Amino acid sequence: MEAHMLDLTLPALATSVARARTELCDAMAPELEQEELDTLRLLVSELVTNAVRHADGAEPVEVHAHWDGEVRIEVSDHGPGFTPKPRFGRLDEPGGFGLFLVGRLADRWGVETKDGTTVWFVLQRH
Repeated sequence: MEAHMLDLTLPALATSVARARTELCDAMAPELEQEELDTLRLLVSELVTNAVRHADGAEPVEVHAHWDGEVRIEVSDHGPGFTPKPRFGRLDEPGGFGLFLVGRLADRWGVETKDGTTVWFVLQRH
C-alpha cells in the first residue's frame, strides 16, 4: 500500500473542528471502508475539539495524518499539557468522553507532553 500524508495547521477556533474532520475524511475516503471513515470522523472531532478547548488560543492546533496499512493521527496544541485520567462523574453529565472514545475505538493511542500536548491514535485497516 502506498503511504499518504496530510498536515494541517489550524487556528484554535471551534470552526477548525469541522475543517479538520472534512479535510481528513475527504483525503482518506478513497482508501477507507465506511466504518473506518466513521470512526476516523468521530475521533478526529473529539481530539481537535479537546485541542481547541485546551490550547492557549494564540498558537495553532496542528494535525498530522499518515495512512497506509494503518491510519495514524496526531493532534497537537501548545496548551499546558495534562495527564489522562479515568472519567469521573455521572454518565448523564455532558463532556468528558473524548479520550474514553479514543481508548475504546482506536487500536492504540497515547499522549505526549513535550512542548505542549500531542494526542495520537492508530486505526488498523481492514
